Amino acid sequence: MASKSISILPVLFVVCSGILSAQTPSLHQLIQQTYSFQPHLLDKDQQQEKSKLLDQFWERANAKKSESITGLRVELADSTNPPFFFFDGSMLLLSLSDTHEDRMIALSAFASCDLKDVVRKAYFDEVQREASLGEDTATAAFHILEDPKFSIFVPQHYLTRDQGESLVYMLLPTDDRFWVTPAINRLKTEEDQTAQKSLIRLLWYAQTDTADSALSAFASDPSKPAANRKDASDASRHGGLGGKALAKGLTAGVSEESLRKKRRERMKAVNDEALDDVDNYTLQIAAKRK
Repeated sequence: MASKSISILPVLFVVCSGILSAQTPSLHQLIQQTYSFQPHLLDKDQQQEKSKLLDQFWERANAKKSESITGLRVELADSTNPPFFFFDGSMLLLSLSDTHEDRMIALSAFASCDLKDVVRKAYFDEVQREASLGEDTATAAFHILEDPKFSIFVPQHYLTRDQGESLVYMLLPTDDRFWVTPAINRLKTEEDQTAQKSLIRLLWYAQTDTADSALSAFASDPSKPAANRKDASDASRHGGLGGKALAKGLTAGVSEESLRKKRRERMKAVNDEALDDVDNYTLQIAAKRK
C-alpha cells in the first residue's frame, strides 16, 4: 500500500499543477498582459492586432461590470501598471461608471499616461468634458505641458488649438481655485519655453492679485526668455498678451463674479466665438479690477 501511495504522488502533482496553471488570471495580471505595449512604438498592423486584445479586455470588463468597476478603481492608482492603461483603463472605467468619484480617479490617472500613446483630441475632449461638469481637471490639464507640440484639430469648425489654448479650454470651465495656485507654482519652476508661454496666458485669465504678482516676478527675472518676459509683463498689466486690447460692451451693472460665471459657461463650447467671448469677459474683469 505504501508503495502504491508513493507511486501516485507524481500524478497528483501534475494534475494539481495543471489546475493551478489553468486558474483565471487576476485583473492586475490581465492588465499587465494586455497593456504590455506602447502604441507609438508599433506600426499600423501591430496596433490593429493589439486593438483586438483591448476589445477583448473591454468586453470582459463589461460582462462583469460591478467587479470591474471595483477592480479598475484600485488598478488605476497602481503606479506599476503600464502607461497606456492609465488612459485606456480610465476611459473604460468611465464607460462603466461616469460618477464624480470615478471621474476624479480617471483625471488623476491621466497624468500617468504617455501622451505619445494617446490621440490628443481624445485626451482633450475627455478632460474638457469633465471640466465642463465642474470637476478639478488641473492635474490632467497640466500634463499636456510636457508635450510642447500638443495641439488639437476641431473638424466641425476647421479649428486648430495649440497647447496654451487647449490648456485654457481644459481649465476655465472649472472653479478658479482648482488651477490658479497650481499654475503659479508651475510657472516658478517651468523650464520649457512653450509651457511657460501657456502658463502666462492662463494666468492672465486668472485676473487675481497673486497671479499678477507671479507674472510680474517672471517678467522681472533676467534668466527667463525675453519674449516670454514681455508676454508676462503685458499680462500683469491686464491688457492681455500684446498689452493693447480693450474690452467691448463693458456694462457697469455687471459684477466681476457674474462675468467669471459667464466666462466659465462660455468655455464649455470649443469654437472661435467662445474664445473671443472669453477674452472679452476677461478684459471686462480686468477693467473692473483697476
